[in-house]
Amino acid sequence: MKKRKSFHICGYLVETSLKTCEKDLSNLWNDFNIKKEELFNVFGYRNDFYGLMWSTENQKYCYLIGIEVNCIDKTPTGACCKYIPGTNYAVVCVPPTMSAVEAWTEYYEKILPEAGYIPNSKHGMNFEYYPNGSKETYELWTPIIER
Repeated sequence: MKKRKSFHICGYLVETSLKTCEKDLSNLWNDFNIKKEELFNVFGYRNDFYGLMWSTENQKYCYLIGIEVNCIDKTPTGACCKYIPGTNYAVVCVPPTMSAVEAWTEYYEKILPEAGYIPNSKHGMNFEYYPNGSKETYELWTPIIER
């Protein structure tokens, strides 16, 4: 378990579903790799990225790829900033060879229950954290309820 203070992520997003997420997220990552320079011009260069997710309606969810930022006053055109409230998170490392869908499935069906953690659905946001870019080991972060 890790405690994390509130923060903002600024980047680019898509609304998707499990049915279309592979194509939608692939397109979003390609788009992000082109547009990230716009973020760097405003907020400074970053080697780490976030993939933030939250549910919307009709079994859909938003996925935002971005960087952590301190100030959201000068958001680049077409970018979106999202506030993430501080809380306690369950965190697990994932090898780059494992797909995100596989990783999240194993995480929710096996790892969290075996660790005795209950996801905090009221928080509503999970994220992937890529500390060294998208081609390296990454982390899954889920808000949890304290016991």
